[in-house]
Amino acid sequence: MVYFFDLDGVVIDSIEECYVVSKGLYFEHSEYNYDNDKYKEIFYKHRGLVKPAYEYLVLHKSIEKYLANTNLNFENIFVSELNNTNEQEKLDFEKNFFCKRSKFIENEPQKWLSMNKLTKFGKKLKSNCYSPFYIITTKNFDATIFLLKHYKICPVEIFTNNDIKKFGSKGSLISKFLDKENISKAFFIDDAVEHLDSVNDERIDCYFAQWGYGKNTNFRIFNY
Repeated sequence: MVYFFDLDGVVIDSIEECYVVSKGLYFEHSEYNYDNDKYKEIFYKHRGLVKPAYEYLVLHKSIEKYLANTNLNFENIFVSELNNTNEQEKLDFEKNFFCKRSKFIENEPQKWLSMNKLTKFGKKLKSNCYSPFYIITTKNFDATIFLLKHYKICPVEIFTNNDIKKFGSKGSLISKFLDKENISKAFFIDDAVEHLDSVNDERIDCYFAQWGYGKNTNFRIFNY
């Protein structure tokens, strides 16, 4: 039996860093730059809609549209903007997001770390009470390694954004891994139901991290 834990929202509370980096990139070449509590409040409230990093672009587009007409349903705006954002735009934003993050880590590592705090669960995970465990995250590899080393969290292996893209989903990646390692049982804990929904394998028990950023549907709550 093994455990697979998501990182952002589950082990690490990265919402401040994701806000600062994505907002800085989004408004980098724009004359508009909202810098108020309302903008931040909306971002924090809807951070759970973002899965791959390019969806921060969609989130910021949605916030701008919502601020222009707060009578609109935010999640409907997000879905519309996601469908209307072309693939090249998504690829460019994700690439630039990871680049901006890397420069932040390189130039101001302590400040970056201060915006990526351990969750209460992350603190418990340090005690190795769940073993063996793996990290599976849409975060980029370098940032993931930097955080895990800093907090002395030692998974058996980590799977990051490029690994997930290779297999198409977190669920598929975990299934292939269980096949390869001949493992008969796994627990998968995430705060995004879309990732939990990607599982189609009876060997994998899915649990929702209630303390994270997303909204649950019908998944069992992971109690720790």
